[in-house]
Amino acid sequence: MSRALRKLHRMNDAQLRSFIQLIADDYALFDAMLDSLTNGVIILDSNHIIVKTNRAASRILGIPLAENPERPLWLSISDTNLADFIHTVIENEEARAAEEFVIAADEGNQYIELSVLPLVKEKKVRGTIITIEDITQRKREEINNRRLENLASLTNLAAAVAHEIKNPLAAISIHVQLLRKNLKLCSEAINTKAQKHLDVVQEEIERLNKIVVDFLFAVRPLQCEFAPVKINDLIRNLIATFQEEFSGAGVVFFSELDDTVPLIQADERFLRQALMNILTNAKAAMVPQGGTLTILTHCDQDKVYISISDTGKGIPPDVLHKIFEPYFTTKPDGSGLGLTMTYKVMKEHNGDIQVHSEEGKGTRFTLILPITRTEKPLLLEARSTS
Repeated sequence: MSRALRKLHRMNDAQLRSFIQLIADDYALFDAMLDSLTNGVIILDSNHIIVKTNRAASRILGIPLAENPERPLWLSISDTNLADFIHTVIENEEARAAEEFVIAADEGNQYIELSVLPLVKEKKVRGTIITIEDITQRKREEINNRRLENLASLTNLAAAVAHEIKNPLAAISIHVQLLRKNLKLCSEAINTKAQKHLDVVQEEIERLNKIVVDFLFAVRPLQCEFAPVKINDLIRNLIATFQEEFSGAGVVFFSELDDTVPLIQADERFLRQALMNILTNAKAAMVPQGGTLTILTHCDQDKVYISISDTGKGIPPDVLHKIFEPYFTTKPDGSGLGLTMTYKVMKEHNGDIQVHSEEGKGTRFTLILPITRTEKPLLLEARSTS
């Protein structure tokens, strides 16, 4: 091209057209190469305005990225953390590689890896090259493997902890009952005061016992007894059970249950416990201001989906991936085992659980349960008659 430019004044029309066509073909090939990449690429000029980008960049960021929008790139990015990072690195003329970011999305958190490098020409910074990789699948696999490893490590301690704690608790509880009987022989003033202290002791015994029971549930293999379960009926029953308690806390139920959801094979006891854990967490997230708890169900050919959303305080993005890990809790009086148990129940049912949360706006859990082959004809029949 450089040689052709030097000879430009000697070219005839045909040679000029051929030369321009050659340049156009090269640019078309370059565009095709960029759009074929699975990673996003954004090239900025010295004014930080986009001069070149590819489809993957728009897809990963979830926003249209037009070339020459006449404003710096960071003003086109809605995620504040990401925009501020790009702005700071470019303004400071730094080079930052493989920085991870979490972006909230409807289908759950998206994890991306971003590199910001200066575009250097003739020993001067002429612009910026930004590369973006969607690492969501890899991060989810890492998180899932870590959860499974944590559950496996807990299993090794289960039997010892159960006997070391549960047996003394039972003995303490028996002696508390004996003390209550003996104190009734004392004066009324002494008896009344002592009974209050024993009430506190009994409450703490029950709390410790619940922690041990939850721990055993979390680590022991579940002995599931699968039978046909009507998901919508189970949810209606739970709403009726919690209605008064939640209403007293200012929490309003809203449900929209799809009538075409078929029977599924599940252990109703464990599934009920999994749903109860999510409902009680949702209530805790909305106390004391109250809010709305929404439960939706729907299905496709292979799966049943249960969505439980609250309007509570939400979960910070930096800890969202930890919520299913044993003993992780954001509640001062939480055991950190409720969501671990829920996660385990879903895996025992060959299902999955997804979470989407925004601080200050609320959290949505989506439970996904498989429809077995014997249940699929019932689904088709239900849809044909609806």
